[in-house]
Amino acid sequence: MSEKNRRKYSMAAKVDQDTCIGCGACVGACPTGAIALNDEGKAQVDPDTCIDCGACVGVCPVGAVTLD
Repeated sequence: MSEKNRRKYSMAAKVDQDTCIGCGACVGACPTGAIALNDEGKAQVDPDTCIDCGACVGVCPVGAVTLD
């Protein structure tokens, strides 16, 4: 299965923009660089780069990051 097709069936990290405080902990924890802070200073995930490892989930101090 190609990477593009795999993405359709797998999880990807999600960030609750209302909960995110923009601390950047998830950005630093992401091994693939799939998370960056957007123009509003909130974390945003690139689902095509996310490998669903969950490293970001465990470091978020406010629980804004989940795997869905």
